Formats: sequence, structure tokens, C-alpha cells
Amino acid sequence: MFCTVLALLISFQGTVELDLWVNKEEPIYQPFENLSVFFSVSEDCYVTIYDIEVGGEEDRLFPPDGEDGWVESGRVYRIPADDDEFEYRIEGPAGIETIIACAAREFPPVLHDQRPGITQAVVEIYIKEPEPAKLRFISTPDDCRIYITEVITGEKEYAGRAPQTIVIRPGDYIVEIKRTGFFTMKRRIAINAGEQRRIFVRLAPY
Repeated sequence: MFCTVLALLISFQGTVELDLWVNKEEPIYQPFENLSVFFSVSEDCYVTIYDIEVGGEEDRLFPPDGEDGWVESGRVYRIPADDDEFEYRIEGPAGIETIIACAAREFPPVLHDQRPGITQAVVEIYIKEPEPAKLRFISTPDDCRIYITEVITGEKEYAGRAPQTIVIRPGDYIVEIKRTGFFTMKRRIAINAGEQRRIFVRLAPY
């Protein structure tokens, strides 16, 4: 069950009532968190929803390409829809991202549309970078190479040689410790915001 966030509602007499909310009561997100957008209308109408990113880039979230955005009253719509094969994930950077929904009876509205008969609802979400974490690698033998792969993105980076302290974003990672003549150690770890952890590694020779 999702909590709702009250949206700023801009309406005109005789226009459609439009409710817009997201999946967090306090709309504060960190990178890689999932974002779901919900809306409902008081009567059948056209709806268009946009996301204004921190840098000002505009993306249309609804309707999908090839559709006109006609929706029915009495329903709660979720973006992405339950049967979509993807989720929206916050990427950053830190700042305020704005979601704007537009509704009209007679025509599909667009962003910045000045025609009468349009209702707008706005939700601002706040993207906050988490406090970094620290990993201290100590290996036997010394001078082992450290590789770190972020589980969510699949991005792999060389992080230096042990002993080594690495400042890292909280999350799930695959850590690989390598040295010529020794078996590679591979381990999955999860580290939280602000956490400081030591990882002791002893590699076995061939």
C-alpha cells in the first residue's frame, strides 16, 4: 500500500479534478530508488504527464507513444503500469525533480498549454545523495588488485591495490581480489550510508 503526497492543484471552474501522487509520503529519494507515479481523475478525459529533471530536461511519462492519453474516472493509474516490464529508477543528480500532470476533456493537453479547460497537478520530488561509505581492504599477500562491480548497473571498476581504503556510494557490490599466482576471491557485499568496514582477504596460491 502506497502513501500519498498532496499535489499542488491548479484548477479552473468547470475543469476536471485531477489527483497526482508518488510512492513515498515524504517525496525524498536517493539514487537507484524506484519511483512510481499515481493519478486519478473525476471524469473521463485526456491526461498527459511530464517529468522535469533536475537539469531542466523534459520527458513525457504518460501516455505511451502511439496513445492519446484517454483515461477513465474511478480508477487509479500507476506509472509504470503493473504490466509494464520496467521500473523508473532515480538516477540523480541531487536536486528537485518536478512531475506535472495535465488533464482536459476535449483534447490531449501538452506541457505549457495555455488553452482554457486544462487542469494541472504538480508534485516535486527531492533527490538527495546518500552519505558515502568506506571500505578498507587488507590482503595477504599484499599488493592484490581490487575490482568492484555495482550490482544494479553492472559497471566494473579497478579500485587500486590492497591495502587500500575506498570511498563508495552505498549499495550492493561484487568485489574481486586478484593476484597472479593466486586464486581469485569473489564476494558480494552490501554497504549502508556512512558505514565503515574492513575486509580481510587471504588468497590461496595455485
